[in-house]
Amino acid sequence: MSSRPIRQQLLVEQDVQVSLVFRAVLYGAACMTYFTVIQFFTQAMHHPGILMSEIFLSLTDEAVYWVPGFLVLGPLMVYDMLRITNRVAGPIYSMRREMRAIAAGDNGRGLKFRNDDYWDTLATEFNELRRTVLELREENANLRANQAAPAPEEEAPQVDEFAAADLEMSEEPAGAVVPS
Repeated sequence: MSSRPIRQQLLVEQDVQVSLVFRAVLYGAACMTYFTVIQFFTQAMHHPGILMSEIFLSLTDEAVYWVPGFLVLGPLMVYDMLRITNRVAGPIYSMRREMRAIAAGDNGRGLKFRNDDYWDTLATEFNELRRTVLELREENANLRANQAAPAPEEEAPQVDEFAAADLEMSEEPAGAVVPS
């Protein structure tokens, strides 16, 4: 883990984080609907002779107490959730960026996550994998270079050995038994 500054960007991995925000808003709306329905039925059961319009008026009177709190805490909850998801999405975003660089032929850089990020062991494992890929890439380049241009000294003795064997066979009389 490094001592890099706090991430300034609120949405690091937009697809994932927007989906989570949408879920939080959906759950918040479900809670608000639940509270309203429960309040409505509670009022209707406690006061059976009251008209529905009067029940709705009493609901708005009581909603004055909990709706402002919900409207203040809702955005605060979404913001906090985005900050927490940055600790998960940020490292994955960085790792994906470096993986793309390595796949494109670049050497990439070693990963170092921020102090509060999750997945701290992932950086170590990725850096080991990156080092292995770079070593294998270098070894592969060396093998290709050696295979593409064989040294002339290596070819000459093989040709001379074959020529000498042919010469020996031609010097032997026809029909002679050659030891194997």
